[in-house]
Order: sequence, then structure tokens, then C-alpha cells
Amino acid sequence: MESIKNLVKGALLAFQLLTTIPIPMQLGWNERLARISVCFYPLTGLVLGGLLGGQAYLLVQYTNLSSLIIAAWLLTFTCIYSGALHLDGWADFSDAVFSRQSIDRKLEIMKDSRVGAFGVISLLFLLGWRFLFIYEVIEASLSVYWLILIPFLTRIIMGSQILLGSFARNNGMAAALKPAQTTSVKLVFFSWVTAALIAFLTLDFTSVWLVLLALLFLIGWLRFSYKQINGITGDTIGAGTEGSETFLWAVLFVLYSFGMV
Repeated sequence: MESIKNLVKGALLAFQLLTTIPIPMQLGWNERLARISVCFYPLTGLVLGGLLGGQAYLLVQYTNLSSLIIAAWLLTFTCIYSGALHLDGWADFSDAVFSRQSIDRKLEIMKDSRVGAFGVISLLFLLGWRFLFIYEVIEASLSVYWLILIPFLTRIIMGSQILLGSFARNNGMAAALKPAQTTSVKLVFFSWVTAALIAFLTLDFTSVWLVLLALLFLIGWLRFSYKQINGITGDTIGAGTEGSETFLWAVLFVLYSFGMV
């Protein structure tokens, strides 16, 4: 009974940390709940995907709204859902990377609450291109399936960074999740997401491209983060989540363009 209670608390903690869904409970924080919560990070992506898919279906089928407005709303909703938490990480990491300073200086820049010019510019490109990719895919007859799969993959990438990456700092929010890097947590996390991905692939085999390229993005992102700051932080985890989302929409756009979907 206690284990089930901890699972529920861990799931709620994941939603409390990563979404703006109101959780009217004081869950507290301890290593056990932190480990469990990471296992549920992909679930927050599935919920987001379900909400996006439901809205897209209703807007396309029962309104006369243009693809332009629908794409803008879907993009806006993803930001509302996460509270723009991950976008902040993208901006901070961009400021650090484009500063071309030493690793120690980059880490200092990422701790600064102010957003610099590089962060603003990179955000414009990130969201601008994502909006265009979503719009083009909607114009090409968007399937609700993709709206569910892409957020799921991005949250898998998020959790995988925590479980597989080396931490650049010994303090901070990301470092507090270091206890999750246990064999048991990795086994649970990768077992259930693998089973879920296999289920997705049985529905549409062309999604294998998205899954494989999401894996390549994860590997590349971990290597890039290590090269820039010798590991991962909360900002690089958030930046990887946002970057992978735009990347996967770009992949889907290319697949549509070449008639592969």
C-alpha cells in the first residue's frame, strides 16, 4: 500500500514540477520521491499530447479557424502547459553558448536571471521555426497521432538526460535529481517507455524515423552539453526539451515534404 502511495506521489510530483496543472497537495521533497518522479516525466508528455490532439481535432473538425490560428494556438498551449519553464533554459543556455567564454563563465551566465540578446534571438528562431513547421504540417493534413508522439518523445529526452548525463554542478535543481541515476530507476524508465514506443510503432511504422532521430538528438545533445559546460544542468535539460521539440517538428515537416508520411 505504501509503495502505491509513493508511486502516486511521484507521478504528482512530476506534474507539479513540469506543468502548470494545479496539484492541491504539499508533496514535499525527498530522494525517493525524486527518483520516482523522473520515471513519470514521459507521462507528462503523453498528457500534453492528448490535450493537443483533442484540441486540434475539435478546432479542425468543428470550427472554421485557419491553419495559421490553429498552429499559433497549439504552440501557445505548449508554453502555457509547461509555464515556459523549459524556454527559460533554452534562453539561458543560448546566452552561455554564444558568449564563447570559459566553462566557468558560461555556468555563471546561466545562473544570471536576466536574459541576454543571444537568448532572445535564439528564442525567436526556436519558436518561429517551430510555428512554421506546425503550420505546414497542419496544411498537409495533420494527424492527431503526431501531436501525441512528439511531446512524449521530448519528455523521454528530458528524463534520459537526467538518467544518463553527468552533472556540471553539485547543486541546483538538476543536481537534486542525481539520486535518480540508479539501475532500478533506469530499468523502470526505459522499460515502460520502450514498451510505449513499440505500441506507437505498431500504429504507424513511419514514426520509426522520429524515434530514431530523437535518439540521435539525445546522444548529440549530451555530447554538446558536455563540450560546452562539462555536463548537464537544469538549463541544458530544459533547452534539450525545447530544442528536441522544434527538431522533431522539422523532421516531421521533411517527412511530409518528401511524401514519407
